Amino acid sequence: MSTQAFDFGKAVFHFFNVAGRKPAAVLWIGLWQALLTAGLVYLAFATIGDFYFWIISQAVTGHEPNETEVLTRLGSTMTVMPLISIGGMLIALMAQAAWLRLLTRGEMAAVIPFRLGGDELRLFVTNLGLLAVAMGFYFVSLAVTVMLVGGVVAFAGGNGSTEAGLAGGFVAAMIFLALVLAAVFAAVRLSAAPATTILEKRIAFPAWSMTRGIFWPLLGAYVLVAIIIGVLSAIIGTVLNITLLGAFMPLIGEFAELAQSGSQPPPEEIMAMLEDVFTRPGVLTSITAVGLLSVILRSFADAVWHSVGASVAIQRGTVEAAQ
Repeated sequence: MSTQAFDFGKAVFHFFNVAGRKPAAVLWIGLWQALLTAGLVYLAFATIGDFYFWIISQAVTGHEPNETEVLTRLGSTMTVMPLISIGGMLIALMAQAAWLRLLTRGEMAAVIPFRLGGDELRLFVTNLGLLAVAMGFYFVSLAVTVMLVGGVVAFAGGNGSTEAGLAGGFVAAMIFLALVLAAVFAAVRLSAAPATTILEKRIAFPAWSMTRGIFWPLLGAYVLVAIIIGVLSAIIGTVLNITLLGAFMPLIGEFAELAQSGSQPPPEEIMAMLEDVFTRPGVLTSITAVGLLSVILRSFADAVWHSVGASVAIQRGTVEAAQ
């Protein structure tokens, strides 16, 4: 495989090129991910939120929660949480597969872009491989860090000098830095595995050959994409936060008046004020709209990140097939 078969510009702007060609598909996948995530968040809020609101109401009214009732409510919440966690992982897997299908094969499932099939199963296995590598790095780094700290302490204590401690600390820091760099190297070299798995419809882990000879330009592409995502997220996030802040201005004004008057309303009155604000149609609409837009934008950010690996899989896979 030619080490020159990599277009930096295509890798960085691959998502935007696809979005320009198929804007409806991009919006449809983002909308479905937002709706499914919103449904899961609502379910989590309905279970966990109900428990915490009950605890708060008991504290506000000065009642001592009954231990049996606390355990009963907590048990019901803990029963649902594993299901919510599994649902979250399934949504994330289906979203990743949907984006990679669009970014690599230009395909989107009809009507409902999310599904559970062969692509998702192969991607799940590939992700397990990536997770195993990440966990391996984590435990190795943890073990090395513990040994380094112990070694530095023993070395400094044995020599009884500040210079010995500084020297040992410097060596430990250099070894830890080397582990971080090794983790970055592995992450970049393995980054094309998910996209290659979807593109070639096979478990492509670790897809090491896909990134051979292009580590530095590929690392640069990920750094630039991270900067683009960060800047766009900051700008759009500021607009959304200002919009949401406007919905809470009446409540902020009421609290400001209370502060100026020096009055201290009882907790029951504060809870009533909060309940009144959160039940207003305008506030509920604003929170829902901002929440959905935030999830859609988060979905787009994930797609932009995945698009770098997708571009690598397309560019390098084409050259490999030709050879």
